[in-house]
Amino acid sequence: MPIAVPLALRSSRRAPQPPADPALAAYLNEQLAAATGLGEQLRRAAGLEGLLAERTTLLRVRREVAADRAALRSAMRRLGAATDWAVVGVSWLSACAGRLTPLLHRLPVVERLPLPAAHPTREAGVEALLVLEDVLGGLHRRAVAARLLSRLVADEPAEWARALRALAERTRVQLAEVEAAHERCAAALLRR
Repeated sequence: MPIAVPLALRSSRRAPQPPADPALAAYLNEQLAAATGLGEQLRRAAGLEGLLAERTTLLRVRREVAADRAALRSAMRRLGAATDWAVVGVSWLSACAGRLTPLLHRLPVVERLPLPAAHPTREAGVEALLVLEDVLGGLHRRAVAARLLSRLVADEPAEWARALRALAERTRVQLAEVEAAHERCAAALLRR
């Protein structure tokens, strides 16, 4: 004899989604991985000495990227695209490895500066610009993808689709804010 399930519980259950097209699932996983890496880049940028004045903006953008990542995961579930944790993990590790970048190629840039031996603010300014340029690259990629994802769910009336469509505008604003932070840092560095 089957167990009776209350109507309220039956209506709250979602029917399992058919698996997404493998190409779409791969694309969405790459975007999820990119958002994961971008969150790590923003965390790193917010912790830099040369970006203390920009910390509030960078941390807010990081929180927004985390919320956008959650919206993307929700959309993936609705579209039947399973999360490929290997792809996401490699992206996160790659972003973490970005912390080693100064040791690999940025220190030679700083060493070539014709400055007195101890001039930490100028060195921090160079590092800040380079880190912000990495973040801007991630935000630009995200803006392009957000426009595409917005078109993908253009006709879907559900809340998860509205959240996905809102990514394009939010990403545009985030990109403008981080570009403004980059310009402020560049102005301070290039001032003679």
